[in-house]
Amino acid sequence: MIVRAMTRRALAYIVRQGERPEFAPLLGTLSFLATITLAVPVEWLVVVGTLTNRRRWLSVAACAATGSSLAAIGFYFAFHHLGWSMLAERYPELAGTRAWLQASDWISRYGPLALFGLMALPLPIPKLPMLAVAGLYRLPIQEVVIAIWSGKIIKYTLYAYVVTRFPGTIRRMVHATS
Repeated sequence: MIVRAMTRRALAYIVRQGERPEFAPLLGTLSFLATITLAVPVEWLVVVGTLTNRRRWLSVAACAATGSSLAAIGFYFAFHHLGWSMLAERYPELAGTRAWLQASDWISRYGPLALFGLMALPLPIPKLPMLAVAGLYRLPIQEVVIAIWSGKIIKYTLYAYVVTRFPGTIRRMVHATS
């Protein structure tokens, strides 16, 4: 209930700011906050931001990808520096969860490519376990940054492009779910 109210308020705020010159960077900032708090899916911000200002669809996607990537990279660094002991102390059952085991398997097999794939997937899949495992495995930072940002830029650009091509259909879908 609270998340839904927060989502509505965030989306309404985006619509009100649509014609401002700094709209795309504002959307990037909101994407950063949405990723850090895990409160609002960034995909929704990109869709509503693109519907609000279709002329800036590419900058909306780029700023959203950058803001969300910075937050995801922050999570990676947090896990990279805090390490397993702090996670295990606070969440002892974590290592046995399906998401953790799957993330460990993917990172050990594919490394940063697994991060790229997860970030590029257009599905609302929890990404925190993968970022935690990547941080604990201490993957090369440069490769992690490239994997996260390139995956998100592809996904959000695709979202924004589809919205510009089919705005009426997307509007109906947005209104049907709200």
